[in-house]
Amino acid sequence: MYNNEFDQKVCIVTGAASGIGFALAETLLDAGAFVCLADRDESALLTAASRLGSPSKVSSFVVDVTDARQVSTLIVFTLEQSGRIDFLFNNAGIGGTLPITEATLEHWQRIIDVNLWGVIHGIHAVLPVMRQQGAGHIVNTASISGLLPIPGQALYNTTKYAIVGLSESLRIELKSENIAVSVACPGPVASSIWGKPIIGARTDRQAPATAVTPQSAALAILSDITRAPGIIVFPSRDLWGWRMYRWVPALVERALRLLRGTGANVSKE
Repeated sequence: MYNNEFDQKVCIVTGAASGIGFALAETLLDAGAFVCLADRDESALLTAASRLGSPSKVSSFVVDVTDARQVSTLIVFTLEQSGRIDFLFNNAGIGGTLPITEATLEHWQRIIDVNLWGVIHGIHAVLPVMRQQGAGHIVNTASISGLLPIPGQALYNTTKYAIVGLSESLRIELKSENIAVSVACPGPVASSIWGKPIIGARTDRQAPATAVTPQSAALAILSDITRAPGIIVFPSRDLWGWRMYRWVPALVERALRLLRGTGANVSKE
């Protein structure tokens, strides 16, 4: 399926202790890659690395992506261990269903620090390495909320739209340097992000029944980036939703307004 795209390649995955991040790491390892798992939760990170096994091909690094120095140290660590970095998966992020009337500046600061600055820090740290190598691939995790203006999620949408714009700009700018950039925009994925608000204690909120598994998400992302860099939208219902929004925006906006009235949520990766 991947045409040996990941065999013997060095990959860093942030937010790798659970959800899409862990599924990406697991699938990359199965495809023959060397994988560095990065996450801020040390206990969960150690558990994830233990589950994967293959100590000769798996390393782990505790990192808070909101801290530029820590992210830079992650890049240096991986480079010293492996001699190169072929793929960086900027996957760490938090959810954010919150009516704008309830948002505080603290909420804004937190979600931008994690979701947007986390990606910026990764790109800033890895680009000199990839330029020196003359090749590399950066994969940023956004969301369908980076393509559709889901009501009730203005804070989350802001960060995800920014990641899409950043990724697409860099895809064009870096193509001549043989550095590819992709951005994943999944619909709902069944992960722990659903129970974690922007600020505060975890809740028992569950992913919707329509959510895809993290393993399905990882397969979709890795399959698409081997074909061509750019925007990756899945599953198909969300791909069609995005296309419809581009073709007949008024119709989709009407559906989104109705969605808000039901209290439903369709956006978190």
